[in-house]
Amino acid sequence: MIESLLENTKVRDIVGVRDEIWSVDADDTADVAALNIMKHKIRTLGVLKEGELVGVVGNNDFARKVVAKGRVPSQVKVSDIMTTNLRTVDLDSLFMECLNMMEEHHITHLIVLDDDRKYYGMLTWYDLHRRLVKMLREQLDILQEYTFGPSVQEQADVND
Repeated sequence: MIESLLENTKVRDIVGVRDEIWSVDADDTADVAALNIMKHKIRTLGVLKEGELVGVVGNNDFARKVVAKGRVPSQVKVSDIMTTNLRTVDLDSLFMECLNMMEEHHITHLIVLDDDRKYYGMLTWYDLHRRLVKMLREQLDILQEYTFGPSVQEQADVND
């Protein structure tokens, strides 16, 4: 039952309409990117050059390519530490495709491209997890109501 619901769930159903899409420029320095990640409470940012997506930069890049090597973040360009091997999905990609891609490539973020193939942010493992939990709770509520009848709260609402 849940699997059939998930099979029809698209990326656009999960990410919705984005008011803001966070990114940094490839020529920005690592400290600028790190501050943006901290400010927005995220783990990874898209990297743009002349408005086009050219990579991503995240916590692992800072740890492995800046901190572990004793480099000064304000002297390291994002383009020198970004990851360029990108896994992308579009807004019509399906939940299970995304989950399988993350599992196959051992990644936690997918780049989302809009209908014009422009950068539209990221889909995270957490986004998929949150959607799955929501669907499971809805199915559990349906099963409980079917098995035990309306909840006590619903009965109280009816009696009021």
